[in-house]
Amino acid sequence: MNRTIYKDLEKNAIRYSQIRAIEQEISFSGVGVKFVASGEEQYIASGRKYVVREAEYLIGNDFTSAVVRINQATPVQGVCIDISAGIIEEVADYHDLSSADLKEFLLSNQFLVNRYHSRNTQVGALLQNIHKNIKIGVFHTDLQRQELFYHLAEALISDQRFVFHHLRKLDFRKPSTNEDVFRVLLQVRLFLEDDVHERFSLDEMALKAGISKYHLIRSFKKTFGVSPYRYQLMKRLEQARLELKNGSCISDVAFRCGYPDVSSFTKAFRLFFGQTPGSVKKSNF
Repeated sequence: MNRTIYKDLEKNAIRYSQIRAIEQEISFSGVGVKFVASGEEQYIASGRKYVVREAEYLIGNDFTSAVVRINQATPVQGVCIDISAGIIEEVADYHDLSSADLKEFLLSNQFLVNRYHSRNTQVGALLQNIHKNIKIGVFHTDLQRQELFYHLAEALISDQRFVFHHLRKLDFRKPSTNEDVFRVLLQVRLFLEDDVHERFSLDEMALKAGISKYHLIRSFKKTFGVSPYRYQLMKRLEQARLELKNGSCISDVAFRCGYPDVSSFTKAFRLFFGQTPGSVKKSNF
């Protein structure tokens, strides 16, 4: 089943599908998003293979050539959205994001085709909501649908500004090498965010990334401004603060964060946030 939810003359479109098996060429129009709500889809996009699983999505543009393959016992639910180049440019101009470099990155063959997880991006949050609304049938008017494309364009530009900014920090001679390394770094970052309390070793991360330990440390720090260890520490302490605000015991939080005692946890917490765990906990009572 493949159903068009909305389509207009500007080439904006929303389609919903439930498919068990398929293998065919597909197109991206303007900036296109292929979201997997359940199951798994495989794409060969611009010569690269992407396995897109539940709550993940793939982004491409007019220059992206792709083939989708689905072979599942249970129908795979997916949402495909095309956002016209005109809307992308209009939103970028309004927010003063209309530099030639950024527009070219989004709408030309320079675009970084990549897979993302919905929990880590603004586009992802909208995709989850769109899928829910399709399932319960709440897209009542064309006006509501048209507004949605502007919200998607805003979220897309915000997410891709991050990609564009950090991708340019890599300094390999070949643009294709920069793109390959950046895709790896995004996956390592997601790996670290999946479970902030997990004790990942540098060997594990380098093996998962498929690059050397030194290459990983150097590239990660150059791109994101901190080492993999420091990034995980930041995320771990941010999670600790959230748990304290929700009423968790300081000693329990310290243990989950990997600190041997409350004293060392308090020291690290105060260095990062400028306040003690106790003061954060008290402020929420």
